[in-house]
Amino acid sequence: MSPLALVLVIVGLLIAASRAPLIIAPEGTRSLYLKLMETDGRMRALAIMIIALGALMIWASAPEASTVANIVYWLGLLMLAIATFFILLPGQARRLATTTWGSFSTGVLRGLGLVALVFGLLVAAYGLSL
Repeated sequence: MSPLALVLVIVGLLIAASRAPLIIAPEGTRSLYLKLMETDGRMRALAIMIIALGALMIWASAPEASTVANIVYWLGLLMLAIATFFILLPGQARRLATTTWGSFSTGVLRGLGLVALVFGLLVAAYGLSL
């Protein structure tokens, strides 16, 4: 299995696992997500995890020249940019996240969870097929 395929499987499963609870318990999941973003330190810790995943995506896609590799590369760069925002301006990032997560109704959260679950599983399946 190539590094790109492995990263696609990992990212797909992370998406599916982190968004599936929205289908069953949308309010509880939203509360958990908001609690994870409660302080500047937690926002920076989240940024470190995002940096690690973004760097892994860039590393895995670098030796390949396919369209999928380019998409993974640019998504990795986007993740690094978002993480930089979280590290440099954690208060503003937290307010943006709180406002965004708080604006969704329960039905919308369930729908987003279902779409993300299906998308994550498709990404993981595609990674397994590489």
